[in-house]
Amino acid sequence: MTKRTKTVNRILEVFLWIISIFTIYPILMVIFTSFKGKAESSYMSISLPKEWHFENYMTVLQKDFLQSLSNSVMITAVSVLLIVSLAAFLSFIIVRRDTSGCRFIYKIMTLGIIAPFAAMPTIQLLQKLGIYGSRFGLCLVYSSLYMPFTTMMFTSFIKGIPKELDEAAVMDGAIGGRLFIKVILPLLKPVLATTGILSFMWVWNELQIPMYLLNSSSKWTLPLSVYNFYGQYSHSWNLVCADVVLVSLPVILVYIFAQKWVIEGMTAGAVKG
Repeated sequence: MTKRTKTVNRILEVFLWIISIFTIYPILMVIFTSFKGKAESSYMSISLPKEWHFENYMTVLQKDFLQSLSNSVMITAVSVLLIVSLAAFLSFIIVRRDTSGCRFIYKIMTLGIIAPFAAMPTIQLLQKLGIYGSRFGLCLVYSSLYMPFTTMMFTSFIKGIPKELDEAAVMDGAIGGRLFIKVILPLLKPVLATTGILSFMWVWNELQIPMYLLNSSSKWTLPLSVYNFYGQYSHSWNLVCADVVLVSLPVILVYIFAQKWVIEGMTAGAVKG
């Protein structure tokens, strides 16, 4: 390594440390503020609390938090299951048939990555289907929004699986859905984990779409509960920050424990693609 390269690496390292500080600072500010009293929390500083108020979290838990949590868990679980399962099966058909029609469908699907969410047409469509305002309707919308990216990842991964494996399985009696479930699906574990985790984070953190599509506060997800909670306690930043910490905690824990799967899935997809 030359002297010039070492200098450049040191400059980049210092730059990344500075960026990290800008990223970590607001996170620590929210965490510390969530343990402060009402008067002390109004300053929104990164200083440690003079007195730790753990009861802030109990107050948040008593304000319909558990109802919103159950809504988020149900909506996220159904949405992730639909996104991953449908995208995996669709990608398998597109890659293995490889017809002009399948290639056209794949191009249309990938256009969905850049297509924005249109509230009014979506609301009108759900109303005609009779599922506007329902949690299942929201799950279908999430599936349509996040399937394009997921399909692209699965397609890239499946292209690296040799077709000879399919032919051998067919000779052994595995045909159609059985071929996909018994032979192909077990080989998709890395990309299944990656797309499942990414979909979980996207759906769990979404704020704008549930605001448009859920017409009852009893069906609201956790991010929407933060919006509602802020409206009620806009002057109690300690409670607002405690609510933000509780809402963010599941995503943070999932990503920390599943980071290995995300990296492996991304790398495997890139190599196979």
